[in-house]
Formats: sequence, structure tokens, C-alpha cells
Amino acid sequence: MIWLGANTPFNTNHDIPNIMFLSQTQMEEMFYKGTDKMPNTLHGLYDKESDTIILPDTWDRRKAWDMGVLLHEMVHYLQDMNDHKFGCTAEMERDAWPIQQRYLKERHDYTWDYDGLWYAVISTCNF
Repeated sequence: MIWLGANTPFNTNHDIPNIMFLSQTQMEEMFYKGTDKMPNTLHGLYDKESDTIILPDTWDRRKAWDMGVLLHEMVHYLQDMNDHKFGCTAEMERDAWPIQQRYLKERHDYTWDYDGLWYAVISTCNF
């Protein structure tokens, strides 16, 4: 939370969110319920109804990528707590991906070079 407060415009003066660990199957069932979309590998979720970050039960705080996933979901939590408005859920990723990338590099010397076109697609409504 301290890193996010120092490196983003978000107000971080909020309670810490709940964190829940579920199996990959349980996460996919929760995320994809009622849709006909094919599941992708989910790394984490944020449930704004319960202010809960959901991580896979394989999550490990000693792994840089896993810490980046937690930070990514913390961004969504802070977007919610700061009442950021979005045209669709996909627009929430517009902040989260670059912040996660910067965190991974600065705190863990981990280079995450995601595809710019993929980022544009997953962070834009109606794709």
C-alpha cells in the first residue's frame, strides 16, 4: 500500500482489503459464471461487492510475479475506494497493467514486456 501511495495518484488512506485464496477452478467459476467465454488463466480477481482480493491458492509472496498480481488487484481495490468511474470493466486495466509493470521492475528487477496491442484490446470497451 505504501508503494502505491508514493507512486500513484490514488488516495491509499483506506482499510486493507480482505484477501481470499481459491483454487484456479473456483476462481474461473466465479469470474466466468453465466458467460459463454472460454476461460483464460486468471492470476487474481477483485470483488468490489465484498472488497476482497481473490488470489490462487498457489500464490507465493516470495515470487516477484505473484507480488505483482497482488499489487495489480490492489490497484483495482484503490480504483474502487477512490470512486473511479469506468465505461466498462475492461477500462480498469488501463491503470493496473502499467502500474504492475513499473512495480515489478522497480521492486523486483523483473521485466514484464506485455504486448501493446493486447493491452489496448483488454483495456478498451467493446472489444
